[in-house]
Amino acid sequence: MMSNARRNRLAPQTAALLVLAAFGLSACSTVGDVMPEAVGGLPANAPARPADALPTPNVYEIRPTREAPPLDTAGQKKLESDLTSLRESQKARANPPPPPPPAAKKPVANKAVANKPVAKKTPPADAAAAKKPPADQKQQAN
Repeated sequence: MMSNARRNRLAPQTAALLVLAAFGLSACSTVGDVMPEAVGGLPANAPARPADALPTPNVYEIRPTREAPPLDTAGQKKLESDLTSLRESQKARANPPPPPPPAAKKPVANKAVANKPVAKKTPPADAAAAKKPPADQKQQAN
């Protein structure tokens, strides 16, 4: 059996248009100010919105003419040299050179002691023999 009811062919398009309009208008609202932060609202420490909107600059306004003419090449070179000298003087003030190290005092040495060769000390042969016990005593101790 077929129904004789007329079908509205614009209904899906109208519904889609209404949904798009609702999303578009909701983006312009300030609901985000009163929503909690967990749901996407502004945090508690966010600055308050200004009471008056900032004025929009006129982009079509003609710029005023300059009062001073642009620098010529000689003036530009002079300005560059002045800036370079200022930069170098600032650098010198900010990082002064370290002070020179104090003069090292040389110890006064006795010339007779300094020229005398140092002899190596070797232990006497008797001391090494005195430290080692005879083989018979080692065996008896064990």
